[in-house]
Amino acid sequence: MRTDATQGSISRARSQPEFGRPPVRLPVDRLTLTAVEHLLRRFPGLEGFPRVDLGVRPTPTEEIELDGFPIAVKRDDLSTPVYGGNKPRALEFLLAPRPRRVMTFSSLLAYHAYATAVHAAGLGLKTDVVLVRRGRESEVTELAEALAARFCVVPGVTAALARALAWWRPGTRVVPPGGACARGAVGTLAAVFELEQLPRRIYVPLGTGVTASGLLAGLMLREAVTEVVAVRVADRVAGWRALVWARAFRAAALLRRFDPQVPRAAVGGVSLRVVSADGEYGQDTSSARATVERLRAVGLTLETTYTGKTMEVLLRERMPGALFWHTYSRPKALRTAEERGFWKVTPM
Repeated sequence: MRTDATQGSISRARSQPEFGRPPVRLPVDRLTLTAVEHLLRRFPGLEGFPRVDLGVRPTPTEEIELDGFPIAVKRDDLSTPVYGGNKPRALEFLLAPRPRRVMTFSSLLAYHAYATAVHAAGLGLKTDVVLVRRGRESEVTELAEALAARFCVVPGVTAALARALAWWRPGTRVVPPGGACARGAVGTLAAVFELEQLPRRIYVPLGTGVTASGLLAGLMLREAVTEVVAVRVADRVAGWRALVWARAFRAAALLRRFDPQVPRAAVGGVSLRVVSADGEYGQDTSSARATVERLRAVGLTLETTYTGKTMEVLLRERMPGALFWHTYSRPKALRTAEERGFWKVTPM
């Protein structure tokens, strides 16, 4: 790996399956739908909110059973046919309106950097990637390097900022690590409106916290009585509770600016509980590996840094009414023009 750089009608969506029904896999023809379909039904005035269609589509909720314990799973690993998970949901809003170029940051695991480079490439954009030497390399680290226009690994945050300043030019969109900002949280906020039944609690990985913030925002707008159990796998600062909540309120307020019918977010029955995962960030623990293997046997692919450790906490607690928010997607490179065919800039 290089260590230095050298170089608007909307179709109506089908209903979500209820918890307890057999698993439902949405076919590829769901590309005629949009990721914000359910949100627009509730708040049609948001149609003017800018987003980029990266092929994110509504994902099913399935039920699995482990040792007699039922678990609902929100299959966001199926969010796009190219590279799914939680990242593209945020990028649909972070890459709109279309910039000239993109720059982003990530750890050595590089899941966010890879997702950004993949989906920016689908828009015909070049991506500059700065990785901070934290965690370990993953299966996408080299893929992110291959897709990046410029790529470097730096020892810390100060060096990352210095490299960003050196590379930045007018027209460059800087996407924060993990897409962690209010606009990035809107993607998961919209996904909450895909849930036909609101669960008692949702288990989600807590890295930069943007997905947890989106869940909180969406649940508040739906006046849910739901606990978000955020499993911290990274820095305490990045997953600071006050920051996660503040971002949730800002995401809801951002939508309210475009549609006054969006209510002011109020905590109500929504709560956040942060649980620390075992091991250090990026550490491949034996318990996480065992959890990944258990889930593979029932047809779910997890990894050992985020989703494996989150599922490990869920299985340890065995709380009723649990929904697992599946944020991981197996990587693949862009291979055909067909895979690029659904990208376009569109109003929300």
